[in-house]
Amino acid sequence: MEQGELKVVLHLKVGRARIGVQDKGTDPVVEFLEAATLEELLAAVPAVLQRARERWAQSPQNPKYEGPPPPPPPTPAPRPARPAQPREGQMTRLV
Repeated sequence: MEQGELKVVLHLKVGRARIGVQDKGTDPVVEFLEAATLEELLAAVPAVLQRARERWAQSPQNPKYEGPPPPPPPTPAPRPARPAQPREGQMTRLV
């Protein structure tokens, strides 16, 4: 893989750390670690980067998301039956 622009993001918060790495033309790889200090977090970066490069060698980008097919269109509600027409001379019921 060509050495390009490498981005490394470190996030440390009360004993839990996140390391994100991304090379040009690849999807980011993010790992969570238990780290008490910044020095421990920095010491873990080379191993995370190595695992990311191995992953990028297999597949630089994640597969494109293919969602489920759209649901079928709703069936129209049945139309109410038309009331019978009163016969001539018959009264129409209103209620």
